[in-house]
Parts: sequence; structure tokens; C-alpha cells
Amino acid sequence: MSAAFGAGRLSGKIVLITGGAGNIGEVITRRCIEAGATVVITGRNPTKLDSYVAQVRADLGLDAGRFEGLVMDGSDPAAVRNGVAQIIARHGRIDVLVNNAGSAGARRRLPEIPLDRESLGGETETLDDGIGNLVGIAWNLTRAVAPHMPPGGSIIDISTIFSRTDYYGRIPYVVPKAALNALSLGLAGELGAHGIRVNLICPGPIDSDRIRTVFQRMDDLKGQAAGSTADGFFSIMRLHRTDGDGALAPGFPKTLDVASAVLFLASDDSAALSGATIEVTNGMAVPVESRTTLNSRPGLRAVDGSGRVTLICAGDQIEDVMALTGLLRFCRGEVVIGLRSHSAIAQMEQMLEDSRRFGGAGYVPPIILYLDPLEPESVTEALTWISEQVGGPHGAVILPASGTQPRAGLVDLSDAEAQAFLQNELAGAVAMASHLARFWQERRVAAAEAFPPRVVFCSNADDGAGNRYADLLRAGVEQLIRVWRHEAALDHARLPADDSPARPLPPVWANQVLRYHTTDEESLEFACAWAAQLLYSSHKFEEINLYLPHNIVAATGAQRPSFGWAESLIGLHLGKTALITGGSAGIGGQVGRLLAISGARVLLAARDHHKLEQIRNTIVHELCEIGYSEPERRVQVMDGCDVASEQDLVELVDRAIAVFGRVDYLINNAGIAGVEEMVIDMPPAGWRHTLQANLISNYSLIRKIAPLMKAQGSGYILNVSSYFGGEKYVAIAYPNRADYAVSKAGQRAMAEVLARFMGPEVQINALAPGPVEGDRLRGTGERPGLFMRRARLILENKRLNDLHGALIESLRIGAAIEPLLELLATNQVAAIAADPARRRCKCWPGAFAPRTIRPPRRAVS
Repeated sequence: MSAAFGAGRLSGKIVLITGGAGNIGEVITRRCIEAGATVVITGRNPTKLDSYVAQVRADLGLDAGRFEGLVMDGSDPAAVRNGVAQIIARHGRIDVLVNNAGSAGARRRLPEIPLDRESLGGETETLDDGIGNLVGIAWNLTRAVAPHMPPGGSIIDISTIFSRTDYYGRIPYVVPKAALNALSLGLAGELGAHGIRVNLICPGPIDSDRIRTVFQRMDDLKGQAAGSTADGFFSIMRLHRTDGDGALAPGFPKTLDVASAVLFLASDDSAALSGATIEVTNGMAVPVESRTTLNSRPGLRAVDGSGRVTLICAGDQIEDVMALTGLLRFCRGEVVIGLRSHSAIAQMEQMLEDSRRFGGAGYVPPIILYLDPLEPESVTEALTWISEQVGGPHGAVILPASGTQPRAGLVDLSDAEAQAFLQNELAGAVAMASHLARFWQERRVAAAEAFPPRVVFCSNADDGAGNRYADLLRAGVEQLIRVWRHEAALDHARLPADDSPARPLPPVWANQVLRYHTTDEESLEFACAWAAQLLYSSHKFEEINLYLPHNIVAATGAQRPSFGWAESLIGLHLGKTALITGGSAGIGGQVGRLLAISGARVLLAARDHHKLEQIRNTIVHELCEIGYSEPERRVQVMDGCDVASEQDLVELVDRAIAVFGRVDYLINNAGIAGVEEMVIDMPPAGWRHTLQANLISNYSLIRKIAPLMKAQGSGYILNVSSYFGGEKYVAIAYPNRADYAVSKAGQRAMAEVLARFMGPEVQINALAPGPVEGDRLRGTGERPGLFMRRARLILENKRLNDLHGALIESLRIGAAIEPLLELLATNQVAAIAADPARRRCKCWPGAFAPRTIRPPRRAVS
């Protein structure tokens, strides 16, 4: 042994290398030994391992204490802990851990990935096997080794640059490697406090016959010319290196390049590095993550899910599923819910039953099915049922397998919990995607029904514990989506031209909505609205990961992501101004509210200060939620305004011009109910007051504002009339509302007459609503409602008519009427009607008997 061995960069360090006899592993092993380390390598095959150890010892002249092999299955946590215990018993510590062991994973397209032993079809690994070998081994080793690693220790995870690139037919390999990337970064965060460094190496395509064979197989799978895959990767390499002839050319990195990076990270030369990624790729230009932040409110104005069925695949996130279902149905889509457990189904059914009771007879609950991605039969049955019964699914929302992730750290997690996470979450996501990809690949539909399948993976909310597991799943799903898109597009492009009625579906498009970066209460509703946008619109984000803003309100300027039916109004009347009389409640208040939501600035006029402030505060709050700037200035009020007063109308117009500078919309809505007396009893002063408030005020405001509208080139006037004013040729007879009816008919007639002379700049119309639900119709504690007042008035007049008839009848038969007149003179009509004894009085024969009595010319008052 040369002196250089003991004086190297790793002199005195104990280095554990998994997969140390493999293609890259053997070069790493020799470099570490040459740098002075005591090296232990692991492997599953005892014969191969013993042979390799003997060869290296012979080549380098090593004794057994400097280099040894340990038979160990890294995917078995118990075997790992036993193996690590043996190393600690012999060496006392482990200074460096190189997580290099792994496997190739199944070389299959997403729809063909073997999910169980029965579907291997020539492959050697199921999806579960590959995940266990490619990320499970590194995680198992780290959990077992970290407690025995001194400060200054170094953990080095070997991933691949293909964990962040398209890699056709290799999802079982690159998805676990992508998860390893996030795992490595998360471990760096946890172990840094203990003085332990964790770093990642992403090798590119390593120069070897093996990689050339892999790329040739990809070319064949994609139906592309030989060398296409390799050329694609060469095209994004920044660095050219000298080839065997000394010429500069693009080429693959070497195994020695990777080993040198490992040596650097294992040595004290990298003492300040943790959480770093070294890309050994000849400078391949590959983004670290495909991401953007959803800094705008997801407008649902043009989102239409009509005719589309969406499958929601979830675990136990009942609240999330309910919110998603409600919003997707609001967008006119249909939903089928697939849950992974029967207990979750029972809980969901109870919530839907509660919703049905509250929703009334018209509420139709969505279908719930049992669907576990790791049980292929359950998924096949569910997709078949959906296809046959409701004609879908046309898209899917996939949630994590569980709404709650482990609270323990990545290092402290139990072996069983780690295995469960990888299987249920990571394997479950890939398995669900595989089922959907196979279903849509085999589906044939009419051209008019060929909706491009859309998939949205949606994370859980912030877990309050650093979201380590959410980020691990995020990285795996990101790579799943990247390769799924790539495979789907290439496969679709290779399909032969097909003019048959039943055609294959367009390629799938998927994204991932990530909620865990925000703690805002609005995150669920915001995520649901974006899911609807992604599923039901033509909007496509090239970026895969779509993060919700950390502060949704600050980033979007809106406090709510969706505003229901009001969504279609937002911005329609930007730049316009409106003057609305009677704007404190009812029709006027709601017209003002909707115009403000639509972007107009509004001036609400009414008499009641308190009610005006109430409606103004409500509108301003909604404008804040939408995100309009300066919402307080957009809504003005003028209280104490009596439209029956000409002086008040003058002041109102002056106020509107002073505040807004113009009036685009005049809404003549204010009015009074009228005297509410029978026609024959109505005093002329009452007639005049009603006409002044309801009709003449309209003309006065039109006369003041219409010239301004003509001058500015546009304007719109609306007289809010009433069906009491009659249709154009049909009057509605209301004996106690004659003054009101005449004023309302006048509003309609005024609009018809003035329309001939005010155009084209100014439009004028009249609106004649029927009874409108509200305090005026229902009544309040201070005053009965409209119909109740009418009923009382009619009843009073009916009693008066009956009394008048009784008097006439008494006179006709010669009965004394003086007692009755005395009671009437003292206004005791109600007492007479309520007293049976008086009703039987001889002077009042049959006063309340059912009969037809001719009404008097004038009722007795």
C-alpha cells in the first residue's frame, strides 16, 4: 500500500457505500480507498460481493480492515439496522454514507407499468419494488446511520438528472429518483443541527454501452430515428469536452466525474455545503423545478363543465372533497367521488345526507365509489361503472392518500410509517395515473365528445410541521406529470390518421396545485377554483407545479377566489358612474351593489342614513374581496334625500357631478307606496304627493341629467315602474293603489315617449317588476307588509259596506237605527263586529250574513 493511501483527503474516515460494486459504485469505492478512507460496501449478492472485495484488495494491496463487504438488502429496514449495527461494532462510527444503491425500475410506459407480480410481463420489478430500491434504500440507510454519525459527517445521495427531464418509458425509475431529491433536501434541514451534511449528486447520462442501449430502446419505443434521444440530451449540454481524437465535442460524462464529486462531498473540502445539488452532466440546462405561483384570481366566468364528468380520487379529505364537488358542480360539471376506504365512504355519505336535507328535494348527491389505486380491480370496476353509467370520466382530481401526514421527522420516522408513505402516497399516485392513462388510451369516442383529458393533482393544506412529506410527494408527482405529458404527446402523434366515427382521445394534460405554502383560510376555496379552471377551460400552464401564494389576498388583491354567479359581472362597467335613487334597500340597493361589483362607481340616494350606511358597508366589503382599488371611494351615499322635494333633487345632481364628474347611468328607483286609500276616499293632496315622488321626480332628474349625457355622447336611464302600472294595454286593478298605479303607468309612458327624442346617445327604458321579496312586501315590526296592509284595508271597507247595507235594510223595515249610529259616531265598528250579542240586535238584522250587497257610493267614515 502506498503512502498516499493514508495521507489522502479521506484519511481516517469510515465510509459506507451502498451498491459499491456497481457500474458507478466501483469507481466511487476505489476513489474513496485511494483517498485514505476505510470503506465498507454493501450488496445483495454474496458471491458477487465477495469476488469484488477480493479483487480490489488484491489490486490495491489492502488488508481486511481497510476494505470489506457486507451482504445486506437495503430495501429491508430490519436488515439495514442489523448491518449498520455490525459496522458500528467493528468501527465505532460511520463518517460518510454514500447512498448509491438502486435499480433500473420497469422500462414501461405509464399505462403498462407492472403494479403487481401478475403484470410483470418480462420485467423484474413491480412499481413498489422500484420505489423501494430507488428511494426506500437511501431513506432506510439514512435513518439507521444518522444516529451513529459524528458532527462533520456527510451523507451523499446519488440521484439522476433524468429525475427532472423527459424520460420516455421510465416513470418507475425517475419518479422515485425525483422523490429522493426532495428527501435529500429535507434530511439536510433536519440533520444540519447535528452537524451532519446531506448533499445530492445528479449524474447525467454516463458514458457506457449501457446508456447507449437504453437510449436506443427509447428511440424504438418512441418510433424515432436512432440517436434521437441522445441528440436531444446533447443539445442541452453547455460543455464540450475533448474526445479520443482530442477534438471538442458534446459527449456523455464519465463515471470518474461522478466519483470525483463524491470524493469532494465526502471530504472536509465541502465542510460548508449542505442541501446542495451537484449536477455531473457536462452542464445540461435542466431547471430545478417546473413551477409558477398562482398570483391571480381564477376567474370562472368562461369556465363551463357541461357534459364533463370528473373523478375525484381521495383518501379521507372529506372537507376538501365536498368543496371540490360543490365548485365543480357550480361550473356545471358532474362529479363521481372515489375514496380509498370504506370508513371514509361512510363519513362522506353522512355529510351528503346532511347536504340533501338542507339542499331540499332538488339536491342530487354525487355518486361515491370504493377506489383504491393499489387495488387494480377496484379501479377497473369504478372506471367501468363511470363509463357505462355517466359517460366519463373526462378528467380527474387526485388528492393524497391521507389528509394527515406523519408528524415525526424524516429521520425519526418509524420503518413501518416510511414504507407506508412510499407505498400509499408515491406508489398510489403513480398507480392512479397508470389506471387513468390506460383507460383513456383504450377509449374511443365520437369526435364531438373528444374532450382532452385533464388531471389535477392537489396537495393537502399546510401541515404545520414543515410539510416535509408533502414536498417529497410533490417532487415525485412533478416528475410523473412531466413524463406522462411527454409520453401522451408522443404516443398521440404516432397514431395513424383516423376518419372513423369513434376516435382516440387527445393527449392528457396534467398539473399539480400546491396548497401547503400558505396558511390562509381561503386556500381550499382558491385551490378548488383553480382546479375547475384547469379542468374545464382551455387554459394550459406549461409549468407543472402551481403554487398558491403565501399571502393570497396580498398577491391577488382579492379575498375570495370565486364569486359565484357574480363572477360574470366583474369589470363589465369599469369607468362608468351611476346615480341611483331609493338606493338604501330593495331593488335600488341591489342594482347599486351589482353595478359596483361590475366596476361602476355609484352614488346611492335615500332618506334613511342608517340603511344607506348599511348597504354601503356591505358593498365596500364585497369590493375589497374582489380586489377593486379604493373601494370606499367607489361607493358614495347621500342621505336625507326626498325625491318629492325639488330642492333635494337639485342638490343630488350637483353632488353626483361634484363627486364623479359625470353620470352614465340614472336609475329612477325611489318612490312611495302612495296614500293606500280607496279611490273615493283619496284626498287630492295625496294624489299630488304620490305623483310628485314617483313620476314628476323622474322627469325632473331626466331633465337635469339627460343634456349632460347627450353632451358626453352616451348615457342610460331606467325608470323602475311596477306591474301595478299595468302592461302596455292591460291595467291591474287595485282599488287602494290608484295613485301609485297611475304614477307607475306614467313612468312607463314617459320612457316610451322620451325614447323617441333622446337617442341615439341616450337610451331610456322602464322596468315593471312584480311583487319583490323584501321588507316592503313582508313588513317589519314597525309596519305591516304590502299585502297585509291591502288585506286590512279591504276588510275594513267590507265591514263598512256591510254596515251601510244594514242601515239601509233597517230603514226599509222601519227598525230603529239610532243605537247603531251612536256606536258608529264613537268609532266602535270593530266592537260591534266582534260582539255576537250586538250582531243579533234587532236594529242590525243579518248585517254579517253572506249576501250580495251593492257597495255604497261613499263608505261611511
